[in-house]
Amino acid sequence: MQSYQEEYIANLRDIAALAARKKPGGSSFEAYQEKLKDNRRLIEQKVERNMELLKVHLFPLLDHLLEADGKEVYGLQEFAGKLFQVGEELDTGLFCQIHQALLNAARLKKDQKGMIRELYWLGLGRHNRCSKLLGLDMSVVENYMSEMRLCFTEAAAYLKYYEKIDDLETRGYMIRSRANMSLGEFSRASEKIQRVKQTLQILQDRYYQEIAPDLPWEKYIFMTHRQMADSISYNRHDVMSPEDIEAIMESVYIVYQTRVLEAAERNDRPPVQAAFSYYSISYYCGLDTLDGLLGKMESLMDSTDVMDFSPENMYGLISLPAFYCQYLRQYPEKIEGREKYIESLYQRILDYVEVFPDAPENEQLFLYLRQLSNHFLETENSISYGGFLLKLLSRFAPDIYMQSYMVARAATALCRIIMEEEPDFFDDIDFIRELKNPEEKKQTVLHYAMKCGLLHDTGKINFINLYFQSGRQWFEEEYEMTCLHTVVGNRCLAQRASTRACASIALGHHSWYDGSHGYPDSYKRLKCPYRQMVDVVGLVDWLENVTEAQCLYTGVKMSFDEAVLKAIDLEGKRFSPLLTARLRDDRIVKELREAFKQGRREACRQLYEYE
Repeated sequence: MQSYQEEYIANLRDIAALAARKKPGGSSFEAYQEKLKDNRRLIEQKVERNMELLKVHLFPLLDHLLEADGKEVYGLQEFAGKLFQVGEELDTGLFCQIHQALLNAARLKKDQKGMIRELYWLGLGRHNRCSKLLGLDMSVVENYMSEMRLCFTEAAAYLKYYEKIDDLETRGYMIRSRANMSLGEFSRASEKIQRVKQTLQILQDRYYQEIAPDLPWEKYIFMTHRQMADSISYNRHDVMSPEDIEAIMESVYIVYQTRVLEAAERNDRPPVQAAFSYYSISYYCGLDTLDGLLGKMESLMDSTDVMDFSPENMYGLISLPAFYCQYLRQYPEKIEGREKYIESLYQRILDYVEVFPDAPENEQLFLYLRQLSNHFLETENSISYGGFLLKLLSRFAPDIYMQSYMVARAATALCRIIMEEEPDFFDDIDFIRELKNPEEKKQTVLHYAMKCGLLHDTGKINFINLYFQSGRQWFEEEYEMTCLHTVVGNRCLAQRASTRACASIALGHHSWYDGSHGYPDSYKRLKCPYRQMVDVVGLVDWLENVTEAQCLYTGVKMSFDEAVLKAIDLEGKRFSPLLTARLRDDRIVKELREAFKQGRREACRQLYEYE
């Protein structure tokens, strides 16, 4: 690799370490605060330096790839391979940008082998992007899934030239692309099953095997059976044909038996993930009852070890409870008698995450936690859903937690001022309007504002790599993806009783007051009874973003006074005139400024004590 590429990667690792906010042993709170300020300055410097490296060295090369020699192209491929690989996700966005440019160049050169190779790698990068879209309806993620599959589908289409392409590596890319056409979500399980069945037919065809006998055919076939096993629908409402069920049963059995034999050779316990697939298909096919399946899942979960950080144990301790909760949410009559067990599961998971080494850097761990947050089931004595989300943020994205806390404090301060001047300001909200005691009403509004501020950005959990470890300004497609944090947050909060009243705030806090701009389109201000609180959180969140949080990703930063003047300038357009009118009062502006500072101190104190 070239020196600028090595420097860029080193900066990415440094930024991730600095953003993790690890407390030096024995340091005082004051020293910790100063360390965080120093870390922030270092992060800003490294992001600025990375952008300089890209603008001076990389982007010009990508713009003139047709003129690049073979050594430069190989260097780009090597650089991209360091940015995104198994076990380390440094910069998938730049990985995709490089492979898109290499693909465009291969097309112009009519380089068939190069096109197939780049389509495969670009498809993998886009698949990683799709993995961040948990908790969204198919209508929202379909375009992302289609873009990913188009890469693999085009690469796999060259199988018609399989015999003529005399290159083992390229043949491998074609075969793997054919299998990867089944990755991601589908509207119906049967769509995925049919694709996997077709792939298995190709992989087991002697024609393909005899032309390239050196390819790892057994591995390809086994991995494709795993894809089929993963096609199990955990919802019986997704009806599959008897042929589909038969295909899944065969694959599940093959995977299970293979994993059992492998475990026996290692003198290890039976594999959790393969066993769960085996038990699930037995239930799905009517060979077991739901109670029987839940009992087997409980045995698997009970066999996990809170000090075992292997992928298999991690799956059993975090991902399996997610599926367990999913079944119980679909069949709530099965919850009775299992409440204490669910509560104990959550406590074990939180204890496990606390001691997990280098947890923020472990993408697989966080994938499983996102699954659990998507299927979380609240019980009377369990940790609340909001509390669980805040635990994840403080552990994995302390910057986002701190920003949310600052917004919560500023929203509370602004609401206190509003309630003193206009006690009926939030009466569009039913549970506030019903309160007759003025002081109780005021305190309820303040508590609600604090809660909304803390939870308004929880949808960012899906995109923590962009917010938490981004070592440069966002590309346009990354900005578009981060906009989905409003939809993710709304959907997750709306499904739990304890957070339902905060869902609209998560959805609408980036929407404009007049509806002309912002996102998402699904937020309709005049139809939302919580719109006044949405307006409040939207304003203070914007003030925090443009003065602090977003400067790393956008390159634009204002002083607090500049932001206040800009907000007033956007009165009636971006922001409610009922709120911006108050920004003309220097006393109120001073209170808001102090609330942001207070929020930062309090959040910093919590992170310090958490460490």
